[in-house]
Amino acid sequence: MRIPPTLLVATLCAVSIGAGYAQTASPTQARTPTTAKSLPGGMSFHYDALHDQISASGLQLTPSVAATAITPTTGTITVTLTIGIVSHFMRGSTYHCSLTAIGGILDTENNTVDGGIETVNGLAKWTGPSTTTCTLTIPYSWSLPADPGADSGLILAFGVAAVSGFGENAVVERSTLQLDGIENLPATGTTSAFAFNVTL
Repeated sequence: MRIPPTLLVATLCAVSIGAGYAQTASPTQARTPTTAKSLPGGMSFHYDALHDQISASGLQLTPSVAATAITPTTGTITVTLTIGIVSHFMRGSTYHCSLTAIGGILDTENNTVDGGIETVNGLAKWTGPSTTTCTLTIPYSWSLPADPGADSGLILAFGVAAVSGFGENAVVERSTLQLDGIENLPATGTTSAFAFNVTL
């Protein structure tokens, strides 16, 4: 049976559109193994692209009570987002980027973290005819209790948006929120660099 060309084209378009939305909505896989096997079950993220904020819900910070002073776990997280511009946006649109890092001792059963939730945002710079790049840096200092049996890790969530207009007239033309998964918690005193490709 011969499939008419118009039906074949329509079918392929429907499949590619579905794949595009699925890719945007699905979290990315962690690149490195870690002791924490999965994200906390009730955890979710929300990206307010107009105000450049990513918020995490379903996760609580647990205060640590220690009889002795704890030497803080320190470091710097640097995330570079390379944004491929494949959609058509209004002339003069700016490209915003936001990052939330959650790190420390992760209790995925009780949805708690003993550590910190850090956020940063910025604007991307043009690096090619259809590419912009955004580099976001978060220095941190967390007092983590010594617990050899606990799972530790670093969760990275990043959002990118194309915005036209300014102030009250600003409009988000398109945005994407993506999740890296759980990375290994970096050793104290180190700078950890991550790089991701995003398409708008």
